[in-house]
Amino acid sequence: MVEYKGLDGTEEDIDPYFGIAKLDEQLKGIPEKKMVLISASPSVGNEVFGYQIIHKNINSGVKVLVFLNRTSPQSYLTDMKDYDFPANDNLFILDAYSGITGIKSNETDHIKVIDNPYDKEEVKSKVLEALNHGYGLIVIDSFSLLADFFDFSFAISFMDEIKKAVISNNSAAVLLFTDWGYEKENVDKLLSNVNSTIEVKGIEKRVIFGQYFAVLKCDWIEGTPALASVLFKAIKPGGIKVYFPKILVTGPTDAGKSSFIHSASKDAVSVDKLGGTIALDHGSVDFRGYRADLFGTPGQERFDPLLKMLGEEAIGVFLIVDSTKPEQFPRAVEMLRKTETYGLPVVVIANKADLKGALKSDEIREKLHLDSAITLISTVAEDLSKVDPNEPTKLKSEGINEALSALFKQLT
Repeated sequence: MVEYKGLDGTEEDIDPYFGIAKLDEQLKGIPEKKMVLISASPSVGNEVFGYQIIHKNINSGVKVLVFLNRTSPQSYLTDMKDYDFPANDNLFILDAYSGITGIKSNETDHIKVIDNPYDKEEVKSKVLEALNHGYGLIVIDSFSLLADFFDFSFAISFMDEIKKAVISNNSAAVLLFTDWGYEKENVDKLLSNVNSTIEVKGIEKRVIFGQYFAVLKCDWIEGTPALASVLFKAIKPGGIKVYFPKILVTGPTDAGKSSFIHSASKDAVSVDKLGGTIALDHGSVDFRGYRADLFGTPGQERFDPLLKMLGEEAIGVFLIVDSTKPEQFPRAVEMLRKTETYGLPVVVIANKADLKGALKSDEIREKLHLDSAITLISTVAEDLSKVDPNEPTKLKSEGINEALSALFKQLT
């Protein structure tokens, strides 16, 4: 069984599972005897979803069979590796591509070739026969090409037989599908025949400037899944990450904004002068399947004209205050107002909580007039003996992780 960690770090046994943040949190993996359709628009590829699902499951001991008609097994394995998803002995490929192109594919213990992929009966028999060999998961890549190559009626009837085999073998199936403008009646039949549909689309305005996925249906979750559209990025290496394009980090001078961003990020940069940030911090965070871009603001009042601009298009806020300087709290609230981010999800970080004179959490809440629903988290330095006033201080990971988890939960 897989030990899946959600945003709060809680481990759950899920087998098989998606390996994609938010999908596993909401849907609790892919139960046995269930069939999932990942339906993409032509402008957005869904193959990385397949790679990631395969990778996560083969690494947790699940035998996975891939019916492959989109590319050669060699190219497929190379693409997986590019995302840092190398294959292992639990991955098996049924090659329905090489026979179409005439490219010779050598059979191995893990790659079997369909000699005549133009023969419907051979394709069907090879897949159904293979399913009887103890696979926990089968991935069809791609179902739309199967429909194009033969016809939609065959593809639907074939899917019915795969579904029966999945149920009888206590396995699960994932179908990768791209809607190339097929007749609505055919698409509706396809959607009605699966247990869950995950839609993958691009946000389009002349060009694609964002990608999202959403659960359209899921029959193993009571009621309608409370999962709105979720932005994502496909990253090499790393795969599918739930993506927050702009989170603002604001607060008074020397409260610890740069320390927070540098501690949370692997590749943060700052513009500074004599140790104080004067324009902008930026860092990219990878945290438990989530990716976020953090943008820090300067604390000095002379840079207040920048605050509104920096706050534009932010979707969440970390407000950093110095626990030892309550006299700066009115300035912190004023900065939040000037960024025009009121109403956005916010987490307040009470930094320097281990220093002499630091206020307690309830005192900080009172002085900041925080609503009880607003999360307040304390952060402290890893090692006070290594604090350099001219460099961002490294903060302990416990507080950083708690803060990221709290805000990311609000954003999804």
